[in-house]
Amino acid sequence: MTKELTLNKVTLAAKTLKVLAHPVRLKIVEFLETEEKNVSAIQKHVKLQQAVTSQHLKLLYVHNLVEKRRQKNFIYYRLNNDMLSGILNCVRDCKSN
Repeated sequence: MTKELTLNKVTLAAKTLKVLAHPVRLKIVEFLETEEKNVSAIQKHVKLQQAVTSQHLKLLYVHNLVEKRRQKNFIYYRLNNDMLSGILNCVRDCKSN
């Protein structure tokens, strides 16, 4: 028997999926899946300017999908939500038509 989703859960899931519905943000989340990384490493991975990368990170942060910490001159990001690995696995299982 499948457990019915509450309105609150559906609303939260929709907001989360909306934030993740951008290729760059999905790449960032996947890059952070195993360990925290600093902004410079993330920026190099997604191959975008630092300002653009920071905008994507800010959106992920505002929606509580990542956490950040400052260490001297560097800001490190890590995933803040256990469900993100499950979402990434679903994305990995997507098949192209």
